[in-house]
Amino acid sequence: MKSIVYVIILVVLLLAIWYFTVGNIEEVETKTHINSVSLSSQKKEPKAQQNKLIVTEDKNPENPLSINELVLDSTVDKDRDNTELDYITAYRDWQYFENCYTDVEDFHNRKDPLDTLKERFENNPREAQIEPTAQQNSYYQQHVDICKGLIEDDEDDYYSNRSRLESVFRNIIAKTEVEKQLEKSLQMVEELKQARLNYTRSNKKTSSLAPSELKVINLQINDITERMLNLYDSADELNEEENLLLQQYSHELDVLNKQITSHLVIDEDALNQANLLIEKHLGMMDAFLKTNTSPDAFLLIAGAIYKAEYYQKDMALISHLKRQTGIWDSYYINVLNRLVLPLVACSMNYPCDAESDYMLSYCLGLRDSMFNQACGLGLEDFYFDFYIGANQLDDVNTYFQYLTNRYAQ
Repeated sequence: MKSIVYVIILVVLLLAIWYFTVGNIEEVETKTHINSVSLSSQKKEPKAQQNKLIVTEDKNPENPLSINELVLDSTVDKDRDNTELDYITAYRDWQYFENCYTDVEDFHNRKDPLDTLKERFENNPREAQIEPTAQQNSYYQQHVDICKGLIEDDEDDYYSNRSRLESVFRNIIAKTEVEKQLEKSLQMVEELKQARLNYTRSNKKTSSLAPSELKVINLQINDITERMLNLYDSADELNEEENLLLQQYSHELDVLNKQITSHLVIDEDALNQANLLIEKHLGMMDAFLKTNTSPDAFLLIAGAIYKAEYYQKDMALISHLKRQTGIWDSYYINVLNRLVLPLVACSMNYPCDAESDYMLSYCLGLRDSMFNQACGLGLEDFYFDFYIGANQLDDVNTYFQYLTNRYAQ
């Protein structure tokens, strides 16, 4: 009897020991988990759910590859799929798509883009080569893949796609200093464009006649014109009297038109104000470049402020450039801009290697004439070993030094 009681007491003790040891351990572990969640500010999903695999049913019986296909849950790659496009990349995508017009047409017409490249060789007067090299075919396929990657809907035309890429870019917030510099440069270039447009409008002659006077003259012109037309329609052949009448009408029209043109004047005050506004914008943009570190912003700003105008007085910035460099021809300055500005951008770490947009363009003739020698070279090697002539070299170096000295950090 005592042995039975002893066994019962022993069992009770063991149960008590289990309860106060194992039970407390589980409670402590639970409390620790809760505390860790409250401190982490984020709830972590169990690993089993993070790496969950889903067995998909076959929705297409004709496709044996889809039967029992294992795919990762969409939550696995959610962060990768929704990776935020940065401001600079979105801008360069939008700009690069200018090269894709022919490719979009080829996609719609089910045409092999490499056939288009062959056609460019047939129409390239610079080279005796009649077909692309393997390297050029490879580069062109790379270009085609870039264009395809920038298209969201295969049915959209070039302009719809480009507008979408611009919209994507415009909706991204500039965060870093370099991104904000590009954003500012786009704004400044647009403001300069509007100022120049305002100058063009101010340079247009307007009538100094009162609106009522101008209205009377125009009514007279319309009346005489209508009488001339009626005279022509009245007979297949005009007699002498009708011909004299036509001459009289023509003389009256000449007098009225001269009356209008003699009162056309340019508002000099408005023109001067428009010119001063342009100078103000150019000054601000010039100052901006002295602290700018973005190569994209440099290309935009410098391309705008160093564009020489042919039919108007040089702005102060262009006059200074001409005096300092001894390069006086406005047309030639614009030619040099296409060479020198990219070189300055390269010195600011803009992509200029053999795989860059610049070199793809030269190698494949995307924007300029095709140059087979450009394939496989960086921009500087291509420019100085082949593209820039001996007579231009000094001018390129002089202009380059002018810009780097003016805007060096």
